[in-house]
Amino acid sequence: MIEGPDAVGNPNGKQGQGPEPAKAVLVISSHVMTGAVGNRATAFALERLGHPVWEVPTVIMPWHPGHGPSTRQHIDPALFAQGLEDLGNHPDFADLGAILTGYMGSVEQVEATATLIDKLKAANPNALYVCDPVMGEENGLYIPQPIAEAIRELLIPRADIITPNRFEFNWLTGSVEANNDGLAKQAEALGRDTTLITSAFALMRNAMANLLVRKSDGDKASSVLMCEHPAIPNPPSGTGDLIAALFLAGKLAGRSDEQALKKASSAILEVVSRSARNGYRDLEVARFSDRFCQPMAMVHMRTIGAGPTVTTLRRPPKSHKK
Repeated sequence: MIEGPDAVGNPNGKQGQGPEPAKAVLVISSHVMTGAVGNRATAFALERLGHPVWEVPTVIMPWHPGHGPSTRQHIDPALFAQGLEDLGNHPDFADLGAILTGYMGSVEQVEATATLIDKLKAANPNALYVCDPVMGEENGLYIPQPIAEAIRELLIPRADIITPNRFEFNWLTGSVEANNDGLAKQAEALGRDTTLITSAFALMRNAMANLLVRKSDGDKASSVLMCEHPAIPNPPSGTGDLIAALFLAGKLAGRSDEQALKKASSAILEVVSRSARNGYRDLEVARFSDRFCQPMAMVHMRTIGAGPTVTTLRRPPKSHKK
């Protein structure tokens, strides 16, 4: 599939000319008035790659909370639920390629979102649901625990793909893993088709790592991939939102897990490093959006637990002198 502006297909709308139009995606997360986190990051990245986006805010803030305190506009739970119900009745609802959720502002929002996911799956079983459980970091939960519990109980079981950071993954599984093997075992037990853990345990020095676990399927054992790249000091916020969007875009484009993870990680490395190098407080997704389409940064891919490939060279037998 062609990415970028041409991914939307023939501008004249004629069938059979040009690539198949990219699927629309419904994103449900926080909205900031300035910066690039939540919906402003995910929606922009998906649209840059040609996907029409249906955007639903869960809370509205002037900026990312890391920049300091600010007002927070909460969405009325009844109005939120009614809005999702209206979207579920949209004539093109069944054509959605995916739903992507991030920051949730209330238990009621989680409940309404779960209902909408079920409706889409019933109308279009091939649609993907990606859950980015935005709930905390190393210092602990930064959302009320009842919301985090609702995400764990209602959204995670419905997800085809989950993209937690390491703290969020440990909280979801009730574990504290000290290595990637432990994370992989917990992911297999959790049972999602694809688990992408950001901030996994890097094997290279001064590196960041993303760990992708694909659950076992019949006789096929689970696969564990790791993508590593150099760590960027003091990176702007929003990388978790971006990798969820970019990985989803890769899967909708038909890429393998390895290809989708590699391209998403490379793109984020370029956008983060360029934003940090130029002293921007936020991810400059608009200035460097070309990197979403054609990332060039080198990232290191490896398969965890496979062991080295050993090749044995057979030598001809020695001839015996007469």
